[in-house]
Amino acid sequence: MLKVFRYYIALPVSILAAAETILFLGMFIGLQWVGARTFLADNAPDHVTLTLPFTLTFVAFLCLSAVGMYNRDVFIDVRSFFQRAGIGLLLTIFACLVLFPVYTRFDPVNIEWYLGLFAFTLVIHYPIIIVMRFGLVAFSKSELFKRRILVLGDGMMAARVQSFLNTEGKGHLAPAGFIGRDQFDLVLGSQNAEVPEAFPVGQCPLLKAARDAHADEIVIASKEQRGLPIWQLLECRMAGIEVTDYLTFWEREAGQIDLDEVKPSWMALSNGFATDWLRQFSKRAFDVTLAAIMLFFTFPLLLFTALAIRIDSNGPCLYLQERVGENGRLFKVIKFRSMTTSAEKDGVPQWAGKGDDRVTRVGAFIRRTRIDELPQIINVLRGDMSFVGPRPERPYFVDMLTREIPLYAARHNVKPGITGWAQVNYPYGASKEDAKAKLAYDLYYVKNESMFLDLVILLQTVRVVLMLVGSR
Repeated sequence: MLKVFRYYIALPVSILAAAETILFLGMFIGLQWVGARTFLADNAPDHVTLTLPFTLTFVAFLCLSAVGMYNRDVFIDVRSFFQRAGIGLLLTIFACLVLFPVYTRFDPVNIEWYLGLFAFTLVIHYPIIIVMRFGLVAFSKSELFKRRILVLGDGMMAARVQSFLNTEGKGHLAPAGFIGRDQFDLVLGSQNAEVPEAFPVGQCPLLKAARDAHADEIVIASKEQRGLPIWQLLECRMAGIEVTDYLTFWEREAGQIDLDEVKPSWMALSNGFATDWLRQFSKRAFDVTLAAIMLFFTFPLLLFTALAIRIDSNGPCLYLQERVGENGRLFKVIKFRSMTTSAEKDGVPQWAGKGDDRVTRVGAFIRRTRIDELPQIINVLRGDMSFVGPRPERPYFVDMLTREIPLYAARHNVKPGITGWAQVNYPYGASKEDAKAKLAYDLYYVKNESMFLDLVILLQTVRVVLMLVGSR
């Protein structure tokens, strides 16, 4: 795993992204060279330099990242891969066609080069990318690139690690073995064994066992820490074998906090929660700049949506709803009205369910496309919200969930956001169980907040919106 500003990227993903970026750059350089001499001859613009290929390569990388082409799940789901590749192709072509005339001072003389870029990208570029990707994905799944995990434990934690290694982690992780409570005379807790197929690594020193299993990392998956072979673990650590506790492993690999196992002491002593005035200032400056740009470009859409809502149903086009913000401060969130004015006539707050009959015709569309969230740009400008952060919840639900879910109030240590880590990783939530599942992602964000993670979330939000993921 590569760590970039407290965000972990799997090695196969890094290799794939680097290889495709190099291929993009080579193709765009070749296109410019061929186009300037074949299509334009003496009319080639003098100011077209390497800035064009590098710019188009960066834009293409952003487009592919935005649709999730570098997410771990795309290595597993072939159908998802082709769906995202198609959307990524359209985004890349559109972005290139918009940027190209900026660099070439587009005029009728350049029309052949302009259309040549479109044809080249559509007919040649993506088939090569797809073929290369399948080859790299197959190559990256070899044992050479997999990190072998030796698990210390055979209880519920070990079972979760085993399940992860066999599903989401199978592209870059591999099990090296499980050491149960009966081996090494370890006291690994009183829970029943949950990994019956765990194979023994032998009654020998832990370092030898790890080397025999070709382990790269030892994960301590045990609730009970007493009886662990600390000196043997230190010996493994000094020999270059990483030693990790279960919660840290789960946070790094799953991108969430395991709420069933987490303890406040681990939250207090582990890395994270690093923030300072520079981070707060830069995030606020970023929010204000992006909000102003989005408000300018989406203003016609905002007016059209407001008109459609007024025509479709009686009532105001906007509605204000009280939400809980940073440090528990209450504020009014601004959204387009997507339900009838009598949606909560009994005065009791309700979660929006699937196929909710309170949603209007226009409301169903704007909720599905997330257009109903756009007025929250005003909340960002006012400082109530950020673009990225945990979604703000209503006081009624916050009080209920705080009583029933430990650490729920911790999500209010940062500003709420229009989008967030939970929104790009988990579908729409409409129950206590969903709230708990999303809290696991929210706590990960609160703990690992950074500008880089914000940019990752914003890019992933494009995929969520375009592919209508989790909307209701």
